[in-house]
Amino acid sequence: MKKYMESIIGNESLRKRLCEDIISGSFSHAYIIEGIRGSGKHTVSVLTAAALSCKRKGDPHAPLPCMECESCSKILRELSPDVIKVNSEGKATLGVDKIRFLREDVYIPPNDLEAKVYIIEDADRLTVQAQNAFLLTLEEPPSYAVFLLLCENSGALLETIRSRAPILRTEPIPTELIDEYISRKDTRASTMKQSSPAEYKELIMAAENGIGRALELLDKRSFDSVLTQRRLAKEFVSAALSHHDPQGALTLGARFSTKRDGLARELELIRTALRDLILSRKSDNAPLCFYESREDAIDLSDSTSVKRLLELMECVERALERLSLNANVKLTVTSLLSECDMI
Repeated sequence: MKKYMESIIGNESLRKRLCEDIISGSFSHAYIIEGIRGSGKHTVSVLTAAALSCKRKGDPHAPLPCMECESCSKILRELSPDVIKVNSEGKATLGVDKIRFLREDVYIPPNDLEAKVYIIEDADRLTVQAQNAFLLTLEEPPSYAVFLLLCENSGALLETIRSRAPILRTEPIPTELIDEYISRKDTRASTMKQSSPAEYKELIMAAENGIGRALELLDKRSFDSVLTQRRLAKEFVSAALSHHDPQGALTLGARFSTKRDGLARELELIRTALRDLILSRKSDNAPLCFYESREDAIDLSDSTSVKRLLELMECVERALERLSLNANVKLTVTSLLSECDMI
């Protein structure tokens, strides 16, 4: 059986779909690849570019891409002028100036590959103006042009864009595979696993089923920031389920981020933690997405009722909705504490 993008861990359905489309000649001129940060979107897109121009893609005995031919080698070493990455360069949005460049460049034929591939990172940051400008190219591209739009939320793209490109989603990678991969590939992971097993388990859970995200978190500064958010979420849930302590709740509330994005992330973590507890009431073997310790999750869930957990979940959902409507950040936290009967 021909192997597809075998260097990637997980995402088997996604790999199979893209490679079989290439082999069968039914590959679309554009795909939207959706998934959380660090879930493998970028790696999949680069290997797709290699597979499109692989010299051995017609060989039934060779993997796709083969990773060894001249075309594959150029792309994997980022030396090919025919694979162009378009991104926001750290800005909040991806503006029309980037799309103007793309619209001009797309009519220059490939230099030495079969396809000219544009990897549009942060596609969900495209402004409406940029999307409308891109639509003109997307509707009638040159035969050699391929567009891979990478995003976390395809819903941010216009319907007219989504209707012209199949949406493929990355798959959650089991924590066991993440552990196996990063501890084998990165000495920081293997060292941490031995010296700080509790924190290592927390890092694996914080990666949210993404190998790329797990590797990012091996940087101490990145992990410390995430660890602070996770501990705040745990303390909030524990406080909301324990005895009434208004002063303690106000002290806890003061630790929440004063920035809208930061608070939204903290609330999302609390929501995920509550989701774990609700599922733990239904099954001791429910898959967990937040708590690294199943025992801790079960103990917490057993300390309260499902009704209380659902009430807290609704409070958090309302807080997130208020944030999306540009409510005052501090007032949002105060309202959350009050609705949860913590103050």
